[in-house]
This record gives sequence, structure tokens and C-alpha cells, in this order.
Amino acid sequence: MISTALALALGACGFVGGSQTASTGNQQNAGSNNATPGPGFTKFSDIPMPANNTIDLERSLILGGDQQWTGRLVINSSSNVADMYEFYRREMPNFGWQEVTTVRAANSVLVFQQGPRVATIQIQPSRGLLGGSTVDMTMAPRGGNPQRTGYLEPQPAPSRAAAPATAAPRQPVDAAPLPAPR
Repeated sequence: MISTALALALGACGFVGGSQTASTGNQQNAGSNNATPGPGFTKFSDIPMPANNTIDLERSLILGGDQQWTGRLVINSSSNVADMYEFYRREMPNFGWQEVTTVRAANSVLVFQQGPRVATIQIQPSRGLLGGSTVDMTMAPRGGNPQRTGYLEPQPAPSRAAAPATAAPRQPVDAAPLPAPR
């Protein structure tokens, strides 16, 4: 059942084989002046897709489509971690995403939210000899009660009430050394 859903979801996104080259924008057909959409990522209209990268289909799991998909998208990039970090930090707001937090390091993490969805982007160096980076994007609904307002709002932290007067007194900690091993 899950493998059928995965196959349908990936098929709807135009994936073929073990990886798919990312294409953004329009491409020119040979011998024609008409611009035609590039193959592949029409289903990812809610996130920026860097050009000339590939999707790791063995590690990706996409459920749904259009702007309501969830799951994990793994992108293999020839660009380094710093360039991919700057790309997503610059481009995600252009797609309506608000930055929640970021950590810029050898393994960088960016978190964005858009309405009831959260995108977590982890960028790390590729394990291959040619350099580059691997981008793991996880798309998920925010936690909480979405039925209340349609959008999730931060919940107040539970208050810490004073311990009741009838609570049992705390026992002292046993600081005796452990017995020697046998």
C-alpha cells in the first residue's frame, strides 16, 4: 500500500530512474522559439528548486502534491554547503515561507513555516569525492490543534503551580560508593 502510494506520488512528480535532474524555469526546444516548461518539478511549486541538481529517489518519500505535500525530499547538489544555505535562506521567503531559525555550520539547518506547514532543511557535505552537498528537506504539518483556527498558534507554557502542602518530603540521595566488581 505504501509502496503504491510512493510510486504514484513520485510518478506524478515526473521522476524516472534512481535520480532526476532538477530543472527550473523554461527550456527552449531545438528548432523552436516557443518556451516550454522544464520536466520534473512542477509539483514543487511551493519551494525553490536549485537548477542542475538531482533528487535521490531512494532516500526521498513524497506524499501528496502541489502545495500540500509532506515527506522527505533529498537533493544532491554540486554546490557546497555555504552556497546551498544562502540559496534557501534567500529564496524560501520568495515562496511565502517565514524563517523560524537557522544554524550555519558544517552541517547547516534552516527551519521555515508557512501557515500550518513547517519545512526543515538540513544541508551537509556530500560523501562523494567530487564535493558538493546533500540537502534533506522535511515537510510536515505543525503540531498542535489545527481545527481551532485553521492555522496553528503557539500554545502557552503550562504554569508551574507550587507543590501542594501535603506532598511527601523528598528523601536524601544515597551517596554511598558502589560495591567493588566481583
